[in-house]
Amino acid sequence: MNTHTETEIRKSFVNCSKGAAQRINIPQDVLHGDWESQIFLGWYDPKSPRAGYVVVETEHGLRGLVLEKNAQKASGGARMCQICLTLHPASGVSLVSIQRSKTAKDRYNSVGTYVCSNLACSDYTLGRRKPEGIRQMEETMSPEERADRALANMRGLVERVAEVMGK
Repeated sequence: MNTHTETEIRKSFVNCSKGAAQRINIPQDVLHGDWESQIFLGWYDPKSPRAGYVVVETEHGLRGLVLEKNAQKASGGARMCQICLTLHPASGVSLVSIQRSKTAKDRYNSVGTYVCSNLACSDYTLGRRKPEGIRQMEETMSPEERADRALANMRGLVERVAEVMGK
């Protein structure tokens, strides 16, 4: 991923107002991290741990989503992130909802998906991290091909939301 400014990141969010985007807490380690080693940016707000954010480069420019992590903890069995396809213990994957309406009052127009609880899909995809206690599926794809797949999955999610939002 290329380096982007804080202003570019704030302007990228497709499912929140400009005012809400200005209030997003973007940690310094996100702004000044190793961008080249990331497939996309993803973080949770340390002050509001249920609020998550992802930003990805698309053919339409930089695009981001505001996520809301489900408060209930999953239990038992393994779960798979729908972005990077990494298997985790149940606590390693979270159900997030993504608002797809122009007003926050319309709570029924959202999409849900399962993502890594720490939004570290880049690290799992590229083999820098491994979930504890879960054997991963055997894949014949190279790390670069897995990165392309994770990028395509995230872009697809962002584009589905952006299309409904008319952006």
